Amino acid sequence: MKRIIKETGEKADNRLRRACDGLSPQRRLVVVISSLTAFAVMAVYMAVSSVYGMGSPEIEVEHIRQIKFNPPGMYHDSINHLKINNDDHDE
Repeated sequence: MKRIIKETGEKADNRLRRACDGLSPQRRLVVVISSLTAFAVMAVYMAVSSVYGMGSPEIEVEHIRQIKFNPPGMYHDSINHLKINNDDHDE
């Protein structure tokens, strides 16, 4: 498994190197700065939105209530249809 992960990482590294080798140094700088800016903006947005959302609970908590398995007047037996009424077969 470690070998597969290592090979996959090496393949990705080689692809990235080949893609970057074709770029001029100025274009590489633009790509790096734009990527860094995009990730920084996303990180700041996530941090600010999580801090802003702390004060207002969006989820209402319900208390646990007891489950009624056999409501009054409604007794359900899963094998009731298999029971044989002995009164019918007494001879």
